[in-house]
Amino acid sequence: MAQTKMLVVAFLLVAMLVASTAPAAEAFCFPDCYNRCANGEVGNVACANMCAQACVVPVTTPDGTPLASLAAGGN
Repeated sequence: MAQTKMLVVAFLLVAMLVASTAPAAEAFCFPDCYNRCANGEVGNVACANMCAQACVVPVTTPDGTPLASLAAGGN
C-alpha cells in the first residue's frame, strides 16, 4: 500500500513538472483537468492518466532529458 501511494505521488510530481515546463496555455491544463475529474480526491490514478493524455504532455524537458528518467526509481 505504501509503495502504491509513493508511486502515485511520484507520478503526480512528474506530471506537475511536465505541466510547469509546458507553454502558459498548456501549463494549466493538467491541474485544472485533474481538479475537475478527481473532485478533491488526492492520488486518483485514473484521473491523472486521463488528464496526462488529454493535455498533450511532453515527454522530455526543455534540455532534452527524458521525463521518465526523473521519476522515482527511474535509474
